[in-house]
Formats: sequence, structure tokens, C-alpha cells
Amino acid sequence: MGFSLTSLLATASLALAIPHDFQVGERAPVSTIDIRYRHDKVTNKYALAVLDKDTHQVLARICDKSIRSGAFSALPIHVDADGEAFGTITVGSRTHAIGHRSRQVDCWSMYSNRAATVTCHVSLRHLPALDFDALAHDTPAPPCFDNFPLVEQSDVDGTPSNVTQLELAQHEIGNEGLETVQAQDQLPSHPTLRARQGSILRCPPYREARLVGDGNPHQNYFHVQMTSKGRCGDGDCEISYETSETKTFSWTASASIAGWISGGFAVEKSHSFAENFNCVGKEGHDTNICVWQMIAHTAYTVQNYIVYPCSHKAVPDGDPFILWSPNANNVGSEYYCVRNTCRAGKGDNWWDKSPSRPGGPRDW
Repeated sequence: MGFSLTSLLATASLALAIPHDFQVGERAPVSTIDIRYRHDKVTNKYALAVLDKDTHQVLARICDKSIRSGAFSALPIHVDADGEAFGTITVGSRTHAIGHRSRQVDCWSMYSNRAATVTCHVSLRHLPALDFDALAHDTPAPPCFDNFPLVEQSDVDGTPSNVTQLELAQHEIGNEGLETVQAQDQLPSHPTLRARQGSILRCPPYREARLVGDGNPHQNYFHVQMTSKGRCGDGDCEISYETSETKTFSWTASASIAGWISGGFAVEKSHSFAENFNCVGKEGHDTNICVWQMIAHTAYTVQNYIVYPCSHKAVPDGDPFILWSPNANNVGSEYYCVRNTCRAGKGDNWWDKSPSRPGGPRDW
């Protein structure tokens, strides 16, 4: 889902384009476009992008609520939505309610306390043709927002694929069962090590994980659907995630780790979330609604070592790998609402492991 409003609009940053910040190559005519809109409620800034639905190529982007110039002078686009992403989208001369689904326009939306987003698939059939020959190839301008959005909306719509329930369980449990590997027969068979067998008996070696350099920290996000689908039916609807449903998420790693380490970052081995959060939908607009949680993790590079305490030496054990730990005090985490693209049920999830937010734990 995909505030994902994560990474939120396109993986390409939305940027100011008046009127020549367009990108398109030699290609077949576009038959369907994606319109992606975001309102950052903290800064009260906007971003709007138009993409080829099939190739995801960015056709236009602007730091505003409307695109009316260049190739889109014949097909102006305007989004008028409130902080909960209720409102309308106008394509050409036709205005559609966000959430109302038709053959021409199919929209879904998300909102949190920080941002609201809308994504629409729009068929160009029966609409004015876009003059793609008018599109230029300028270098993109700076992003519309200092902070990137929570999630790529297309991700919620099926890309990347769902993590399995088994993987979710492993993520929640962590790899703590792998922390103690000290038996002699589990140590590497190496001539130098075998020669030290006498020292091993007096001073047993042990395995530990250590930070590699500064750890190359960056922020990644684990997205989990916290509720089942709420269906609006013939009236307005609401669904809530209650404190009684407290869920705990633990660290995870890309390889077997000798033992969890914080790496000096403000992270925890596990963290629980116990807050009420409500999502609302409108009659005739939304087929389903659900609550999602974006759980911020710090990713850092570590490596296992075999440590020989008598000789004060350590031997690398395997290659470096990545450790993901939830940020302490929920820093960077957020609940958000999804409409019309809820997944099969509670617990469906996906990882956003893009390296777009370098650094340790931090709020937006």
C-alpha cells in the first residue's frame, strides 16, 4: 500500500515541472495513465505525477494539485481532496469522486496523521489525445518534499509480492534461537584453529556479531495490515485497530547472526504497538478499508566473528550482512488507512528495503 506514504508517490521523486519537466522516450501510444497525488499535511505541500500505467515511466510531475500546461493543456488534471483523501479528481472536462470506480477512472486512497495520497488508473479512451511529441527531456528538478512519503502506492496494489505468513512469524519471533553457537564442533575447520586446540579447551572461543565500519545505517519499513477488510456496503463505514490487539515485532537479519547488537543506534530487539487507530470510508465510494502499520527499522551492516579470549584475537566468520532492528520509541513509525486496495486479511505484509532514507532512527 500501496503513506506505503512509503516511499509515497513514485520511486522517482516528484518534482516541480512548469511546463517542461517531462520525460518520455520513443514508445507506443499510452492507453492508460496513473495519476498519483500527495498532500503533506505537515508542510501543506502538494505533489502530482502522471505515469504510463504499463511502463511506470514518468510523463509529468509538478509540486501542485494541477497539471494544465505543455502536453496536458488539452487534458488538464486537478485533484481536490481533503486531509482524509476524500474529494474529487478532474481529468479533462470530467470530474470523478475519489473512490468511485468506473471503467474510465479507478481510484484508491490512503491517509495518516501526516499525509494523504490518491492514486487513479485513468483510461485515455474517449479523452483528448496527449501530444507526446511536445514532451521535453529536461533534468528533473528537486523533490517536492524534504521527506519522502511513507509507501509506494503501487506496492500495496501487489508489488512487491506479499511476504508469506511463515516469514511474518519469523519476523515477529526474530532469530534469537541462533544467538548461541559456541560448541567446538561448530567452529570452522582451519589449521591455525586446530593448532590452538589446547587454548580452546582452557579458554573456549565464542561467536559474536560486530558492526562493520559505521554500519552504513539507513531506514527501512515493514508494512503490516493490522485489521481485516472493513466493507462499506450501503453506508459509511469505520474500522479500528484496538489496544487490546497489541502486536510485537522483533529484529530480523539477512543471515544467521551470532547475537543481536544495537550497533550503537537507538533501536530495540523488539517493540510492541498498542494504540487505537480508526479508518473511515464513505457510502458509494469505498468497497473496503483497513488499518496498516508502517514499522520503522534501522538497517545496519554487521559481521559474525569467532573470538578467542585467551589470545585476544577474532576471526571473521562468513560475509557481512544486514540486521534490521525496530527503532526505539516508535521513531519513524506510523499507522495509516487504506481504501479499496486492502489485502486478503490481517497480517498481510511487505518490506520496503529501498536505501532512500540514509541515517539512523529519525522522525520525518
